[in-house]
Amino acid sequence: MKKTAIILFLVLAIPALLTSCLFDEEDLFDKSASERIEAAKQEAKTVLESAENGWHVRYFPSPTQEFGGYNLFFKFSEGSVTVASEIESNPSTTETSLYSLGEDLGVTLNFDTKNSLINYFVHPKNPDGLGSTYKGMEGDYKFTVMETSATMVVLRGIITGNYYILTPVSADTDWSEDLETYRNNAEDMAFSTYSFVVKDKTYSATLTNRRFAVKIDNETTGYVPFIYTKTGISFYMPIEIDGVTAQDFTFVDDYYFAEANGADFKIMTPEPVRSDITFDVTVPDAAKTYNSITVNAVPSNDTEYYYIGMMLKSEFEAQREKKLLQKLVGTLNSNIGAGDDPEEIAASLLHKGAASYTLDYPSFYDEYVAVVFGCAVSNGFIASTTSITSLPVSIDSSLLPSNTDAPYKRWLGKWRVTSTSSQVNGAPVTFEVTVKPGIVNSSYMIRGWGITIYGDIYDLRAYYQASFNGATNTAIPIPKSTGILYTKADNEEYGKADGIYPIRTRYSRIFFDTGVYYSFTTTQTSPKLVGVYDTAQNGQATMYGVRFNTGTDYVGIEFFRWTEDEKSYYTSPAVRPGYTAKDFPVGPFTWVQLVDADGNVLTTDTPTE
Repeated sequence: MKKTAIILFLVLAIPALLTSCLFDEEDLFDKSASERIEAAKQEAKTVLESAENGWHVRYFPSPTQEFGGYNLFFKFSEGSVTVASEIESNPSTTETSLYSLGEDLGVTLNFDTKNSLINYFVHPKNPDGLGSTYKGMEGDYKFTVMETSATMVVLRGIITGNYYILTPVSADTDWSEDLETYRNNAEDMAFSTYSFVVKDKTYSATLTNRRFAVKIDNETTGYVPFIYTKTGISFYMPIEIDGVTAQDFTFVDDYYFAEANGADFKIMTPEPVRSDITFDVTVPDAAKTYNSITVNAVPSNDTEYYYIGMMLKSEFEAQREKKLLQKLVGTLNSNIGAGDDPEEIAASLLHKGAASYTLDYPSFYDEYVAVVFGCAVSNGFIASTTSITSLPVSIDSSLLPSNTDAPYKRWLGKWRVTSTSSQVNGAPVTFEVTVKPGIVNSSYMIRGWGITIYGDIYDLRAYYQASFNGATNTAIPIPKSTGILYTKADNEEYGKADGIYPIRTRYSRIFFDTGVYYSFTTTQTSPKLVGVYDTAQNGQATMYGVRFNTGTDYVGIEFFRWTEDEKSYYTSPAVRPGYTAKDFPVGPFTWVQLVDADGNVLTTDTPTE
């Protein structure tokens, strides 16, 4: 049997061809060796600094290009280089450092001072965990200059041996806009399954980072690193399969790449399921209350699945539609386990025909968006079939009943909470909470408490007291009774929704004589933490333990997973970005109101470091 050939073109002739710009033959015997290298260095400097808007860089780290390529920008000027990279979440981020030109078997380009955007690829411990602990991505910060011209500079990494192609950036190009395009394409063009189709013959392919592994036959696997472009992808080097050579591909119809020059070579993912179903989405005023919003959806047919939900407007606008769809569909598919029937899961999570969705305990100070889109079960997974139909939604304090107590109302709003200390770092911890109405004049729901990821997912229940210890100061005991965040029925519901275990809360207590902290649940009916409003200082409050400074005291409340099948019973969840694991805040807690119930901004001050 004739084996299918795969060839990677390694441009072995490049070094010989590219050095001609640095060492002209006619000058060979007119100057000394030192003069020739200095002239070459000057020429390289002149070319590098001549690009007024810098250079676009195809940066491939690792000697094996196992991580694929990344789009960067370099701008050289008077011994400095300014770098921008698609790895940055903020595409406008740049960093300037020093560079120099040296010599080592030719002219070298050297990054002389630390530049974090280059260091990302070089440091032995990559910030995102790519590569090994001791090598990272094995990128280059020192290069041999192979070619310099006004239209292209070619560098060769001294560590990797990889070729880095630099092309000048047009004067009207905005770096940040281009980098955002590359980042978006990297998201939009990434799929779970791939195949290479050459002359109607299909080869299975898998993607790791930005490198395909293409199975040619039982004995041959080809590794094909690539970089995302503005219109598709480009391989590090051309490849040949079955006599067809390819390098540059254009993304077509949202699900396959076609060879840009028309060769019979495609990179495929399954064709998406599409539908022409439409939705009439409404939120009647009658469906709005002070503590709930109901969204109604009427589809154009009753036979297809669709999703209906609601999210914060800020979250909705922060993501492009395609990325948001991927996220929402990914969440839906996370409910499909091994052996599950995808149709049954879809039927339990999605809707057919007219339906409604109710958001309980929204805040007055946030805007929301109702989100509806079509779905289908395809290849064992849930897939989106339409674009998103959205509808802005909000409520305000005018929906509060006329008998709402003014002291009850003044707790409603956004607050900045700062602890006195913390259990790991021993330093104040700050976070923001939203206090929403539960039952008017009776209870509240607090979103955002603490440092764990569950603070943004679950509400902490609190209760209202018109007076505290005989004084007129209003108070919010947290919680009123058991220390368990939800009832048994609630725990079963949220345990299933969370995927593993119910979420509970635990108090933290301190022995003041030893300084030892420990956490526990309690079945006692009396509150353990109490927030007291400062009537002398509008928009300020203090929360402390009910045994404050009496030998032992309650100093915090935390989210934990309840794990009845484990000896520890509790598992500490992951923390939100910017916090230290298990560094739980230790009270008393200072509360400063940022926004009141009517949406008035009370303070814009940031906490002192």
